Amino acid sequence: MSELDTHAVPYSDKRDNSGKKLQGMKIVQMVIRRNLRPTFSSDCPPLVKELADRCLDSDPDVRPSAMELLRIIQRMQNLFPGAQFLSLTAMVNQAEELLSFGSPRRGFSTSMHSLVDEGELQEEGGKNATELLAFYRQRCEQFHAEREQTLAHLAQIEVSKEEAHRLKWELKTKNEEIADLEESLKKANAALFQTKAELIDLQTENKTLKLQEQDDRQKIQQLLALTQPITEQVTFFRDCRPEEMQQERKKKKPQKSGFAVRGNAPSLKNITQSIPPNKVLRTIYMPNEQTAALTKTIENLQKQLESHQQLTETRIQALLDGFAEEKAKMLLHQQQIEEKSTQLVKQVEKTKRVLTQTTKDYLVLRHKSQETERLAHEEIFQVKQKCDTLVTEKTKLTEKVREETNALREVVREEGNQTVLEFRNQALSRERDLHILKEQYAAMQEACTKRIQDLQKLEVILYGRGLTAQERQVLRYDENYALDSNELSEEIAALQRRLMDLSVDLAEA
Repeated sequence: MSELDTHAVPYSDKRDNSGKKLQGMKIVQMVIRRNLRPTFSSDCPPLVKELADRCLDSDPDVRPSAMELLRIIQRMQNLFPGAQFLSLTAMVNQAEELLSFGSPRRGFSTSMHSLVDEGELQEEGGKNATELLAFYRQRCEQFHAEREQTLAHLAQIEVSKEEAHRLKWELKTKNEEIADLEESLKKANAALFQTKAELIDLQTENKTLKLQEQDDRQKIQQLLALTQPITEQVTFFRDCRPEEMQQERKKKKPQKSGFAVRGNAPSLKNITQSIPPNKVLRTIYMPNEQTAALTKTIENLQKQLESHQQLTETRIQALLDGFAEEKAKMLLHQQQIEEKSTQLVKQVEKTKRVLTQTTKDYLVLRHKSQETERLAHEEIFQVKQKCDTLVTEKTKLTEKVREETNALREVVREEGNQTVLEFRNQALSRERDLHILKEQYAAMQEACTKRIQDLQKLEVILYGRGLTAQERQVLRYDENYALDSNELSEEIAALQRRLMDLSVDLAEA
């Protein structure tokens, strides 16, 4: 797949410990041991990426089989004629060893392994196969351990996620409750300060009423004294002195002391004249009653003012504290909003970059797809034209072949009939020759048998008697005849062989 993308064999520049470049299955073994994964460019065809993802999948049932991979690669060769592929047989062998090692395959056939040289397998296998088996066993154990850890971690994450969701919901509820309580606290503080202000006003009014009550009591006492005058030994004089003493340089005006008597009593001058001096114990100058009342009123007002000032300061301090808390909350909220805004700006910039790159890739892919579609349409049109031409040629050739076949069939039929007649005539002639030879063979065999019997009888007679010269001559003649009989035997054997050949020819015919 990387070769399809880069038009070059991946990891072909890797070297072993001796400095030699790795080739063939050694590259595959090095990739498996080091767990290497080739990288793909952004303009890699989706078919190649999908096939690479399937080949690198951990599930053996998802990975393609060797024959399926062979079909896909052959289809890719047609789609990407510019790619320099490895030999398909070598690629199938590498794919089978890479994809099917250590895991059962559905519908997998091992017939392609016969294409690999046994000597090369023994040379490259052996120790490498054992190492690969141990490596894959270790990888399987690691995979199962990582799977268990991942499942446990996912379970913890699921619990943590539920707990976090519950805590977020509780936090949201608590924040809403806190906001409600803060609002209620503000209202309670405002009501408290209003109540305190009303309390101060009521206390001031109470003190004013108490002063008025005292004044009323004094007036009541004065009225009682006027209605029922009682001679007392203590004389009260009203203090008519001014608040500030003023001295005049030219002359002084004599200040006259005025004496007020409660009720309708006689004047102070008459009282003083009527009272003997030995009965006056002391003289008391009483302050102005209105001044005392005003003084108490002023004191009450000052206390009310101090209470209001203290209440106002407390309220201002509470407002300042609330303002500081609100300001801190606003600053924290503003900081959170700024951080969130920064993150959103970064995310927007990242999204813009991704969108730009995606748009660029989309435009490139669309251009390539349009170009590929155009080429495919042109190729389909050319193929259709070629198909139409081939169909026309096929029709013409079919008619021509049919005519030639019919003519050839007639010729063959005629030649066959003629050949059958010739073979039949030859068979008949051979049968006649065979019959003649059989008759000759039977006659010759009968004559030879009779002659042999006669010679045997003669031999017995001759050996029974002495041999004369004439008999020896006859015997010599018999020897010549024996020689002739040998020749005849050879001829008979030749005739038998010829007879057998004719029988075979007849059987074949």
